[in-house]
Amino acid sequence: MGLRIVFLLLFGQSLMLGPALCQAAEFSREQVVAMVGEALIQPPKLTNKDLSGLDLSGVDFKSADLFSANLEGCNLDQANLHGANLNRAQLRKATLKKANLSNASLYAVVLENADLSEANLTGSRIIGVLNGVNLSHANLAGADLGADMTNQGMAPARTEMNNAVLTGADLSGANLTHVILSYAKLQQANLRNARLQWADLSGANLNGADVAEADFRHANLDGAGLNNVRGMESAQGLKSGK
Repeated sequence: MGLRIVFLLLFGQSLMLGPALCQAAEFSREQVVAMVGEALIQPPKLTNKDLSGLDLSGVDFKSADLFSANLEGCNLDQANLHGANLNRAQLRKATLKKANLSNASLYAVVLENADLSEANLTGSRIIGVLNGVNLSHANLAGADLGADMTNQGMAPARTEMNNAVLTGADLSGANLTHVILSYAKLQQANLRNARLQWADLSGANLNGADVAEADFRHANLDGAGLNNVRGMESAQGLKSGK
């Protein structure tokens, strides 16, 4: 069963198409900042809100509830989204450069062609559509992008990252089991102790990556670039991709 069909069955909406966009965001930047500032005791609640296209750079959304929010095309550069609930959020073409998404929940998220260069995603949980995402020099140490294997009778929900840019990213200790990373750019990435069992790395570029103690068993490495890979002697399954 394909990834898109699985998401439709699991979440009851098309993550590839997303909700119909409104003519304009429901609030202005000033209104959003005021709402966040007023949430002194409880984290700000912005579930299902249309914030598309807003400049929200630098806003403190710590622990905010942004479930199913439309953040398409938003500027969230250097925003604080630590511990935020971004499940089912739409973030196509959003920019989150140097944003703090540590320990955030991004389940069934759409981040196609978003820019998260140098973002902090340590300890975050991510499952969704991230095709063309820019995560160059991002910190994903300990992040969990692995497939959701809890759904009985269905194919697992997998993270799709075709053509993702992960050049120089820190993926040490990350869970990337079953993740689709075909033609991803992983040059000079830190993959030490990462779990990549059953991942699709066909056509990916891992030149110069550090893969010490990483687990590539059963991964698809057809056509992958493996020049000057460091730590290969201690990685499991890398040479054969079996």
